[in-house]
Parts: sequence; C-alpha cells; structure tokens
Amino acid sequence: MDILFHPLTLIILLPVIGALVAYLTPTKVSRWVALIFSALVFVVTLYLLGQGFSHGFGSLKTIGAVNRVDWNAVRVDWISIPIGKIPFNVQYFMGVDGLGLPLVVLNGMLTVLAIIGGWRRNRVKDYFALLLLLEAGVMGVFTAMDLFLFFLFWEVELAPMFLLIGIWGNEQIKHGVPGRIYSAWKFLLYTFFGSVFMLVGFLLLYFMNAGTAGATITASMPYFADPAHMPSGTLNVLGITASAQLVLFLLIFVAFAVKIPMFPFHTWLPDAHTDAPTEVSVILAGVLLKMGAYGLIRICFTLFPEGIHAFAPWMAGLAVINIIYGAAICLVQKDMKKLIAYSSISHMGITLLGVAAAAGSGNVQFREVALMGATFQLISHGLISGMLFFCVGVIYDHAHTRMIADFGGVAKKMPRLATLFTLAGMASLGLPALAGFVAEYMVFTSSYKIWPVATVVSVFTMILTAGYLLWMLKRVFFGPFNKKWSWLPDANPREMVPLVILAAFIVIVGIYPKFLIDVLLPSLHHVLYDAAQALIK
Repeated sequence: MDILFHPLTLIILLPVIGALVAYLTPTKVSRWVALIFSALVFVVTLYLLGQGFSHGFGSLKTIGAVNRVDWNAVRVDWISIPIGKIPFNVQYFMGVDGLGLPLVVLNGMLTVLAIIGGWRRNRVKDYFALLLLLEAGVMGVFTAMDLFLFFLFWEVELAPMFLLIGIWGNEQIKHGVPGRIYSAWKFLLYTFFGSVFMLVGFLLLYFMNAGTAGATITASMPYFADPAHMPSGTLNVLGITASAQLVLFLLIFVAFAVKIPMFPFHTWLPDAHTDAPTEVSVILAGVLLKMGAYGLIRICFTLFPEGIHAFAPWMAGLAVINIIYGAAICLVQKDMKKLIAYSSISHMGITLLGVAAAAGSGNVQFREVALMGATFQLISHGLISGMLFFCVGVIYDHAHTRMIADFGGVAKKMPRLATLFTLAGMASLGLPALAGFVAEYMVFTSSYKIWPVATVVSVFTMILTAGYLLWMLKRVFFGPFNKKWSWLPDANPREMVPLVILAAFIVIVGIYPKFLIDVLLPSLHHVLYDAAQALIK
C-alpha cells in the first residue's frame, strides 16, 4: 500500500484514473473531472518539491541506495525472466532528484493549463483523456530509474500524442492527405526510429554486464552509473573496432537527438507543431522536447562519460548547426506557429551546446555552469514556448488564421494579448530579467571557455533571434491597423488564465533564478563530478 500511494506512483496513477473517469462521465462533467485530476497531480508534484527542500535534492547515488521506499524513490522487483543462463531483471524503480523534479512540476503545471486552454474542444472527453494519459507517460520518463522501465514510458507517450495530432489536428492537405494524418505518422515514425536504437543500446549494455555480473545485475541507472559496472574496452561493430562506451552512447544518443530535435532529425517538429491543436503544441514544446535533453544528461552523461566526452566536439558542432539553422529559417516563415516551432529547434541547440561544453575538457567549474545553463534552458524554454503557443492559439481561435501577413496593428483590438505576446517574445530573445536570459547567459559565458569558436558563432545568431521575433510582433500587432480586423475581440478570461500564469513564472524565474538553481545544483554537481571521476579511473 505504501508503494501504491507513494507520490511517485500517484503522479502516474492519478492521470490514468482521471482519463478513465473523464471518458466514462458526461461531457459537461468530464471537463471538470480532467481539470480536478490534473490539478491533483500538480499538487502532488508541488508536495515532492517541498519534500526536496526539506530533505535535500540529492543525486542518482542517493536514489540508488533506496531498497524499497523513501520520499524520493520507490523500488520493488517487477519482472525476472531467465534468458538462458542470464537473468533478465526489471524493477519498478521510480525516483526523483534535482534534475528530474523541475521537469515533473513543469509537466504537471502545463497539463493543467492545457486542459483549461482546450475547454471548448470537440470530442472533449476523448481529448482530455488522451492529454491525461500523455501526462502519465511523460511523468514516467522523468521518474523511471530502471532503463527498461524508462523505455516503456518513452514508448507509452507515443500513442496519445499520435492520436491527439491525428484526430484533432489541421485538415489542410499535405502530400495528398490531411496534415493531421501526415504529421502524426511522421512524428510516430521518427520517434520510433530513434527508439529502436535506444532499445538496442539498453539490451547491449545489460547483457554485456550480465555476462560478468551474474544474478546480481539490475537494469537500474544507479547500478550502471557505478564506475565498476560502466562498460569498458572495445566492441567490434560491422568490422570496425570502437570504444564500447562510444558505441553505446551513439546508439542511445540517436533516440535523444530525434526528440530534442537535433539536425538532421528535426523535420518532424515543424509539421507536428503546425498541425497539432494549440494545447498539444504547448505540451510538445514544453515537455516532450525536454525528454531528449533530459535523457542525454540523465543516461548518456551519467552512464557513458567516456563516450560523451569523445563525442563532445561533434556535439558542439551539431549544436551550432541547430542554433543557426533554426534561427535562419525563422526569418522566412509566414505562419506564426511554424516560426515558433523552428525557434524551438534553435533554442534547444543552446541546451545541446551547454551539454557539449560540460562534456568537454577544461575548467570543471565552467563546465558545471554550462550544464546548469543547459538544464535551466529546459525549464525556461518550457515556460516561454508554452506561452508563445498559447498566444498563437488565442489569435487563431478568434481570427482563424495564423499567417503573419494577414494581420497588422491588431494590438488596437487585442491589447491584453499583444502585451503578453510581446512579453513572451522578449523572453524568447533573451531580454534580461526574464527567464530566457538566465539560461543563455550561463551557457554562453561558460561554454566560451570550452568551445570558443562555437560559442561566438552561436551568440552572433542571437541577433537573428531578435530579428525574427521583433519582426513578427511588429507585423502582427503594431504598425498601421488593418481595418478588416475591426471586429476582432481580445483574449477572454479563460484564455488569459494560462497566459498570465506562465508570464508570472517567466518573470519570477528571470528576476530570482536562485530558487531553481538551488533545486538543480546538487544533482548536477554529482552528475559532473561523478563523470569526471569515472574518466580519471
């Protein structure tokens, strides 16, 4: 019973129960059921955050020491199947530390706001049920401490996202089929492609250790984070001998690169965002993209320090491509939603640059700040991109178009939305005192010591970011008023709720980042220094 009612179980179980109840109740009731259950999940995440401040946010090692139940972990045997002489063990092992906890809270908050934003959707029972199932899957990714359990939740989130895009998405024809169908399948195939490499990497890692460890092996992340159990030596892959750590890192990195998304695996994202409903775009940008970067830090950085260190220069180069390509292509976008989608590619490149700097060689303090900036960017971008997509959703719901050229001076009719949209745009371009500035400042100032050329090029690209965001805001909200929008209403109270809440967090995090840094720092410190010790050994 302790396990069933543990907070880490509840944040997965409650959305599933909520989805079933919402689906089975009348439409008018189902809206409130979904909102109540999502709010309960958010409250549980806040309880975990409070427990973290009370007990300390710890590290992967402290989670690994838990035998059964603690405030931040629950661990019991689940599956044990002998495969020949090798036991295949999977545990129900859930845990949370300073790295995963902010993302858990962010997922809980954005789901509540997405349900408020989608209040008037058609087939609302199905829609909210799938949103809650999606929340459960993402919660599992951010809390699973067993590799195969992590993979299970990684795959679970695919089904609701596929259906949300495929059923409620855009009807505009793409390549001979409705855009919602095209984009849903593209999202599924790209993510599944990466998942195959991840599973191969996990199985290879497990059975490499099982050959020497016998019955004592588990698939837990803390087990493989122990230098005694880290892969070593070489592997022969297609006739090429390479470091085992590098091979395993590259296999698993492919899945995370698709999710980030990293060039050249990025093309699914603009289509998915363009054709998804507003609330689904908010979840997609706010938390699903963060799964890739979270996995890169939690698994690749922690389990394969030699592999990520060897690949760090290439990762820095790919980060620069992400930043430049995403920003440059935004300059030619005609659709506001597509522009924000490509800006996400650019901004996630900043996270990739921070991880590459942390994995490089040089002053360990600068590398720690780079890793902090990369993780901070996950939270700040989740807030900012969520707010931007909500803003586009409001103007689209009223005007039924997202084309930038169709507007002009509509701040005259939508002053509340124009103010909040401008705030989100300023945060996205990195204006001081807003959340985006803190993350970018930490990444760029620290990564310059590790990868100076890559950092200088990336910082220059921020001029493009300011260019496309300010240009969009000017053409849509300011300048000469387009009289055809004289009837356009401003955002209503329900639409304002998510915007005001996200705006408040963007300002609070920008003015007082210490709160979030205090959450992240203990775990990231352990991640970096444990990796450094593993490299020395």
